[in-house]
This record gives sequence, C-alpha cells and structure tokens, in this order.
Amino acid sequence: MSLTKILPLPRLRGPKLQPFRGTASADIEFIEFIGSDEDMGSKVWKVHIDGSVYALKIFSFQNWEYLKETEGSVVLPPHSDPLQRPEPTPQDYIDYLDPFNCECRVYGRLKEENREELAIRAHGYVLLSKDQERRVTEGLGEDFVDWEEHPEPLSCDGLFWRWEVHRHEPLRAIVKDYVEASTPWIASQIPQMYADLEELHKLGILVRDIHQGNYLGGRLVYFSMAWTMYHICIDRANIHGVRKHRMVEPYKFERMVDDWAHWNEVVIEKPEALVRWHSKKDEDFGFDPRLYDWQKWEEAEK
Repeated sequence: MSLTKILPLPRLRGPKLQPFRGTASADIEFIEFIGSDEDMGSKVWKVHIDGSVYALKIFSFQNWEYLKETEGSVVLPPHSDPLQRPEPTPQDYIDYLDPFNCECRVYGRLKEENREELAIRAHGYVLLSKDQERRVTEGLGEDFVDWEEHPEPLSCDGLFWRWEVHRHEPLRAIVKDYVEASTPWIASQIPQMYADLEELHKLGILVRDIHQGNYLGGRLVYFSMAWTMYHICIDRANIHGVRKHRMVEPYKFERMVDDWAHWNEVVIEKPEALVRWHSKKDEDFGFDPRLYDWQKWEEAEK
C-alpha cells in the first residue's frame, strides 16, 4: 500500500480521520448487513475484526457534478460573492461534500477537540480490498462489477456507483463502535441529546441529518451530510441559506421527538433551549457554527 493511502483523510485543510490502526486495512469478517435498503449512498455491516465486533459503514463513490448541483448549489457564484472568490473546483466539491469526507471531517474534529463522546465513536477509516468489495456486493445479492476488466468508461456502475475516475480506487469505509440498541433513545435522554447537538454546533458542525434513524442509544450515528467548518457551504452561502440550515436543526429535532413520543405514547420533556427556535430569531437557533475558531488548528500546525 502506498504512503498516500495511509495518511489521514480527507487531504484538505481542516480536521481529518486517521487510518484504522495506522494501516487503513484489516482482515474483516462480514457478519450481517445492518443498514437499510433505502440507504443508497452507503452500506452498513456488522463485522468482526481481530475478535472485536464493530459496525462498518462502506461508502459509495460520488460524482462531483451531482454534488455541485445538489448540496453545492448553496455556494454563491463569483458575481454574487462579496469577495468575488473563484468558482469551487471539481475537487472542492468532492473534498467538502463527498459523504465519506463529511464523516471523516466530523470525527476528526471530535478527536482534536477531545469530544468523541458526542457521537457513536469512530476508530478510523479502512480501504477495502477487491476481494472484500466482492464479498460485500455478493452478500447483498448484487452482481460484482470487476472494475479491472469492465470496458471503458465506467459510469456509476455496480453497487457502489463506480465512475471511470474511480476505476482503480478502493472502497472507503469507517470503522465504528457496534451498538446494540432496541430503541434510538429513551425519554430521559432527550435533554442531553439536544445539549449534545448544541455542542456539535459549538464545534463548527452542522449535522443536517436529524431523524430517528440517525440515533442509537441517544447518540448520533452518521454524519454523511454534515458540514464542518471550515466549509464552503457555510462560508460561501448567502446569509439566508445559512440561516435556514441553522433553523432546520432544532426544527427537525423537535419534530423527531414529538413523533417518537406520539407513537410510543410517552410524555417527554423538551429542553428550554430547543423550543426557543419558535421565535424565528437568529439568536434562538442555538450556537452559530460559523463562529467556531477553526483557524486555531492551522496556527497550531505552523
């Protein structure tokens, strides 16, 4: 394995996730698929690695044009940008919006701030071998596309959406704690759950994926849509767009716990900080992730 493949990822300024056990490789026994069939951009498996049980989230490849047209559409064009910064490059869209990179950046931030308790813990990333990719694909009842023999061009082929630019790239995955939980949370955990979400905001992280399926045992599990400062979609979006994304966090959290309480016929306590968003005032949406001092880490590296 080349040196570049065992560096922390992603390779851009800001937080990064370390390779699992320093090598980004492992002898993996795939036990069972524990994700949802609706999760198109990733597949989650319960696995054994050296006698320990983990959850392994395997990510699909992404097309930069799709990312630009969807998530990246909030970035102001140069003629509307007060600083007249150039259009982000294709690599910028991959760096900041590829779901694997989004998760790596969140876990990197939690690690550098010593706040890993705010989410299900990640232990690093791994790069799957061709044989491991085949086993995962066939284990889900899909045909394995041999990318070494497939004629050009690859065009979103196979279970993991491999494009020609990804022909010789290994699948990327993140090793996480495996959590046995019969419920996403219990009523008494809700105040702490919202406090944890606010702590993430204070660390410059917008989760952007608040729903019941993203919690296990009262903690967040996935961050494939998260924006972590520095981020082009936070820094280079118009002020109204950022405001909307900030308001959506408490709105979706409240709606999520209300729905859960209704279906489970339980009474819940809503944190005072949560219900403040009803005022529609900026200061009542919680901490603004833009205020996080991300530059302190760059200064420390000099």
